[in-house]
Amino acid sequence: MRFSKIFLSVFVLGIILSMGITNVFGHGLGSEIMLPVILGSKFVTLEVSSSQIPDTETREFSFNLFDLDTGITLKDVTYFVMVKKGNDQLFEGTYQRDDGILLMRFIPTELKQVSVEEQDAEIFGSFFGPNKIINAKSNAFDSGGLYTFKVIITTAESYSNIISPAIDYDVGVSIPDRTYHDIDDVNFGQQQLDVITYYDLINDDFNYDPTVKKVSYSMPFDWSKENIEQTSVMHQEVIVPKTFGDLMVKSLSATINDLPMINNIITIDDFSNEYRTIHLVLSQNELLQISEKLQNPNDKIEIAIMPAYDNLPLSTVTGNGQYRIDLSWEPQNIESGSKTLFMFDIMDIFLIDKLVSVSYDLSIVYDGKKIFEKSGISSDVKTKQDKIEFLIPDYVTGPITLQFENLGDNELANAFLPVVVNRLDNEISIPVWIRNNAGWWATDKIDDSSFLQGIQYLIKEKIMLIPQTEKSPDTDPAQSVPAWVKNNAGWWAGGEIDDKTFVSGIQYLIKVGIIKVS
Repeated sequence: MRFSKIFLSVFVLGIILSMGITNVFGHGLGSEIMLPVILGSKFVTLEVSSSQIPDTETREFSFNLFDLDTGITLKDVTYFVMVKKGNDQLFEGTYQRDDGILLMRFIPTELKQVSVEEQDAEIFGSFFGPNKIINAKSNAFDSGGLYTFKVIITTAESYSNIISPAIDYDVGVSIPDRTYHDIDDVNFGQQQLDVITYYDLINDDFNYDPTVKKVSYSMPFDWSKENIEQTSVMHQEVIVPKTFGDLMVKSLSATINDLPMINNIITIDDFSNEYRTIHLVLSQNELLQISEKLQNPNDKIEIAIMPAYDNLPLSTVTGNGQYRIDLSWEPQNIESGSKTLFMFDIMDIFLIDKLVSVSYDLSIVYDGKKIFEKSGISSDVKTKQDKIEFLIPDYVTGPITLQFENLGDNELANAFLPVVVNRLDNEISIPVWIRNNAGWWATDKIDDSSFLQGIQYLIKEKIMLIPQTEKSPDTDPAQSVPAWVKNNAGWWAGGEIDDKTFVSGIQYLIKVGIIKVS
């Protein structure tokens, strides 16, 4: 033990001497222990940690300067602390602590201006025991994200013991933040995807691209080597409801600033009955490697998550956490009135996803009603995959759910996987009879107003589906319909151009405000 302490002291001393400065850093976690510095004959370091006060939105931060060898907190410490969030300085102050521990509470209020007051803590008012507490109140504390602290320590062990030069720390502490994003998928309907960030607040650019089943968003990030060396880890979570079949695939891939990630930075947690959690974790070394590859790094990290390789199989875990089920089917485009071959594997998670022979009850549910039921025993042989052939009824279209229940006669071993019948690709679906209307319009048998009002109604009522289109800020609804749009309608009615080309004209009319769609 004595040898290890001496070795650690020599090692740390080497680090400090090689740095040649007293300014040290930490960045990006819920807690930070800073690199040690020499104070007299001691190696001391600062621990900054955060916790949430139970049943409140209040966050408590503690600053503790302690002896690295003994773990004992130094007394009579004078702290100067400046608090920033993003580019905004929230407050600063100088505080003396006889017991060496500085406590701050960030309390969300409706007030924009930050108010700061110092009070005596109750004997049991803090996890850390009796102490003075700094209460900071503002609406700036309503959300999580990355808080940065400039901490300068000027005295320790005695208020008369002035430290020269002062110990100077830059600390970043991340508070998890959760955002909620509603999408209206053409196949699976309304879905809510959540993002939990353990670094900084994400930008207002969350997007889901149904054509490639890609989730994308960005977050402020400084790609400088100095900043990355302060960042221990980058952790993000995307929460996907299990009703959203397109993202229930077994394997997902990611890109960072359009660079494909080869390493396995994504892990999938399916142990909830209601949602799956997609974890994206980037180590410091991985961030450094990415920064070296970026040609013109901007001030943000751009994250994209999508299915890897193929869209199949889908995969999930039973509610008791024991079994994994992989599901695929042929043909991939399931159509009403046709036969579909469903294939599935049942594996034991505790046996490292080994195929197992267990009893199961399988049903197919459409619109809340069972349209197929089967009980059986799964195969534990790779060459004998479990299969069922099912004739999709003519009236079935849209999402159906394959429900696996009572695996191994365990009523808690249940799982479900949603799939789509008559999948709509590219968010385009145009009723056949619209061709007649388009032909009449192109030949002036109906006027502009009649045709455009009809299209507007069909889009609003989701009878006609087109890709989401934003109205341009400089619109002029009084302008006339361009001739090329009307020509497109006639050519489309005659089968000379495809649906996408016809829809591009409709999208143009929406952008310029001629067709109004809320």
